[in-house]
Amino acid sequence: MHKSFLILIAFLASLNYVHAQHLKYEWEEDRERYDLGNSFTDEALIYLKYHQQFEYIYEGEDRNLYLYQTEHQIMRANNDNALARSNRIYIPMRNALELVELHARTINKDGSVIEFDKSEIKELEDEETGSGYKIFAIEGAEVGSEIEYYYTKKLEADYFGREFFQFSEPIIKGSFVLLAPSNLQFVFKSYNGLPEIKTDTVENTNVYTMVCENVPALREEEFSSYNGSRQRLEFKLGYNEATGRKLFQWSDASQLLYGRAFLLEKEESKALEDLLKDIKLKGLKTIPEKVAAIEDFIKTSYYLNENAPYEASSIPFILENRIGSKLGLTKLTLNAFKLVGANPSLVLTSDRSEVPFDGEFESYNYLQEYLIYLPEDDSFVAPYNPEFRYGMVPATLTATEGLFISQVTEEGMAFPKYEIKHIPALPAADNLDKMDVNVTFNEDLTTNTVHLKRSFNGYQAAFIKAVYPLIEEARKEELLKSLVKFLAADANITTLEMKDKEFHYKTWEDPLVIDSEFTSPSFIELAGDIILLKVGELIGPQTEMYQENERMTEVENDFNREYQRNITITLPEGYKVENLEDLNFDEKVVEDGETIFYFKSGYELKGQKLKIYVNEAYEEIYYPKEKFEAFRTVINAAADWNKIVLVMSK
Repeated sequence: MHKSFLILIAFLASLNYVHAQHLKYEWEEDRERYDLGNSFTDEALIYLKYHQQFEYIYEGEDRNLYLYQTEHQIMRANNDNALARSNRIYIPMRNALELVELHARTINKDGSVIEFDKSEIKELEDEETGSGYKIFAIEGAEVGSEIEYYYTKKLEADYFGREFFQFSEPIIKGSFVLLAPSNLQFVFKSYNGLPEIKTDTVENTNVYTMVCENVPALREEEFSSYNGSRQRLEFKLGYNEATGRKLFQWSDASQLLYGRAFLLEKEESKALEDLLKDIKLKGLKTIPEKVAAIEDFIKTSYYLNENAPYEASSIPFILENRIGSKLGLTKLTLNAFKLVGANPSLVLTSDRSEVPFDGEFESYNYLQEYLIYLPEDDSFVAPYNPEFRYGMVPATLTATEGLFISQVTEEGMAFPKYEIKHIPALPAADNLDKMDVNVTFNEDLTTNTVHLKRSFNGYQAAFIKAVYPLIEEARKEELLKSLVKFLAADANITTLEMKDKEFHYKTWEDPLVIDSEFTSPSFIELAGDIILLKVGELIGPQTEMYQENERMTEVENDFNREYQRNITITLPEGYKVENLEDLNFDEKVVEDGETIFYFKSGYELKGQKLKIYVNEAYEEIYYPKEKFEAFRTVINAAADWNKIVLVMSK
């Protein structure tokens, strides 16, 4: 065990510590500056110390459980930008009862120390959430200074926690301490290489500690989940010896959420039955048809307010005020589905772009987002996301696990059943972006006329379908133009039309189609009698991944997707293309006999008609970093094709 924690344990023992009062945290009063030698000189900012401490104690006559949370940081800023980022400190006060301690100082390169003046602290309040911050600036800091602060907050006890111990800057020494009365046993799980927790007991206190040293900076990389890749610690209260039972298991969560979502008060049932009379279900025969109609009615009539009061989970409140909480809109939708004969399951999961759900560690911190599962046709509904309809949910809530809670009836008794199951991602074909491009030349060969028909479905179209009916006409035109001008910023658009502007839930999965025509000189360069046609730019801008650094994170796509581009070029009379073979690309990644990523292109020339196809697809969300080069080859194939210039001569 690390030396500092041995000292802590010895100190607790010397006090015959019974964990009935807060253990005041203190820093080293007259410490020296850290000696790093010539190390880390290229780093803009360094965490010399990063410490998180959680102390649970019983207080008062009623022996209520409180949490004292301490954060202690020492940072060194090696340039002006890093200094500007590190000398202003924000202390989040959400759910805090009291700021118990606050100390800050600067130790400059010459060894001089400037103490923080507590009168300089200011308060900020977030009007939307009602939570606030304490904010203060570290005065006298300069490049090379060590900026140090620690604070302790008192809060109502929270039984679940998550701490990250990896950032975009390196950590020289990170540490974690959790102290709890001996009857309260916490459980922990470390991720992405973070050391495991060490456990000890001193007198009547459980002591949990972790030390990590020389944690490397983690760069943000394309096609990855940054937070999901960081070293982190999950923890929760797992056992209470006083009651002799495990705590906060998935079975407990299922029972609680079943009561909140499935079981209705009498007035809620009556209000829901009345609502169903207003929804046009006549003539709809199948459960999926009825479910889709109900979902659309609710999403176009009632709206999410994440800061709504607790009452916003009540169905009568939602129907009267037309707003609801996440739970409220989920409950409304789920029980409406039940009334038409569906057998829905409630699903809870986390956004994998933040932290992926881990079914093996029973922390309620993972239960952040609601979905509804319909076993009738193995589909999902996102009950409070208006941009999605039946069968499609937010991409980052797929390709992950979730807690599925269903209602089971036996011998006339209804009760919950839970499972941890996978939430599948949609296949690439359901997220297709297709372009048909027809290119001709004007008489003096300085300008192209381009006819572009673009159609896309799935996630590519969902946002537009949701917002288009709600925005002003000028914004609508601006939006449509942006879907054309991504090919040529200087495009002179002569025709622009969106097909089927009235979006209906029955045709929600149909492609969004935009038909346009424009002229532009940007694809052509003339060199005497030679015409240079930037044909690669006709597929639009592409991501480039020509990195020199070793890949740090696993590949993670937002969603599976497919691109099809069909380009027809009418060549000027008398001209031929010298480098047609440059159009042929074939890059792919095969796993277990299946092609999961590919970029393939080719051409056909008939007379003066040059037909080019460019197809690209990504059919897996995850791919190991050890095989990153194969994935990068496909990504860069698109970027390389984007640079192709056809050489035409007489």
